[in-house]
Order: sequence, then C-alpha cells, then structure tokens
Amino acid sequence: MASTIKLHVFRGVGNKDPDQFWFVVRAVWEAHGVMDDNIRKATLVSALQDHGLTWYIKCSNDHPNAGIAEI
Repeated sequence: MASTIKLHVFRGVGNKDPDQFWFVVRAVWEAHGVMDDNIRKATLVSALQDHGLTWYIKCSNDHPNAGIAEI
C-alpha cells in the first residue's frame, strides 16, 4: 500500500522562502521514491494556496506539457 505524501502549505506570501519550500518538496519526493511527474505535480499542487497556486496555474496554462523539471 502506497503511503500518502503530505507537504506543508505554501502560500507564496510574506516571508516564506520558495527555494526552501522547493528543497523540502524535492527531499520528500526523494524520501518516498516518487519519480512519476504526474504524482509529483499532484503533490505539489495540493500544497499550494494563494499566490503560490496562482503562479502554478499560470505556469501550467502557459506551458501545458511542461514536466516538473521545467516548472
């Protein structure tokens, strides 16, 4: 049975560091052995809110076939 990956919420406002958030996300994926881009995108988008989610939606619309490396 696969374990559920839960990331901290990232809103992209205030003093939250996007580089630190991205570092943690990549570490969690590595720790769980997540290699599939679709699963990575799903876990990433589930952690985004406010400005972070707005950014992701815009990026996804501008580059619909982009993999996680391009995002």
